[in-house]
Amino acid sequence: MLKKTLLLVLLALLLALGAALPASAGPSAPLSGHWNRLSVDQSQPAPEHELLDCVNSAGTSSDPWFCRYSKRPEPTLSLAWNNRQGFLSGHDVTATWSCPNWFPTGICPNVVQVVEGTMNFTQPSVGFSLAVLEDLVVTQTSSGQALYVYWVNFGFECPWFRTFGDAVAANPLTLPFNGTWPPQDCVAG
Repeated sequence: MLKKTLLLVLLALLLALGAALPASAGPSAPLSGHWNRLSVDQSQPAPEHELLDCVNSAGTSSDPWFCRYSKRPEPTLSLAWNNRQGFLSGHDVTATWSCPNWFPTGICPNVVQVVEGTMNFTQPSVGFSLAVLEDLVVTQTSSGQALYVYWVNFGFECPWFRTFGDAVAANPLTLPFNGTWPPQDCVAG
């Protein structure tokens, strides 16, 4: 328990330091910084604004990466929210990673970084916990960066963006949410 508490304290400190990173961190550390997702998972009562903040513990690819998953309440947009959170600890596996052949066109040739680790999700209000092996796949094109969170053992990936505006543009819907869902943007293999 003490080890887990120390890891969470270290993660919080690293993320606080990482908060100084620009929203569109440069190609030297593609995963670093803040990511947004408009989840259109229809098992929720409405779409959700998901957040992922990642930082490299010491700045080299061989050092551990830490990421924190959370959700942002968006009551004026009529989006759903709950207190689910997650923490990932992982390592850069870019040099040895193989892109799944079922990934959508445009992802594999543009990969600039892949970090693999276990995301530990919790939602204390309902006693939920889940550990998931994830590959955080960052791409770079002339139009910018995108992140594809790949749930390895579940066989699907979902796109993330540097800004919430970009996430909404990728999943156009009426805001405030009026009950009309856009198509699902996660892709299964």
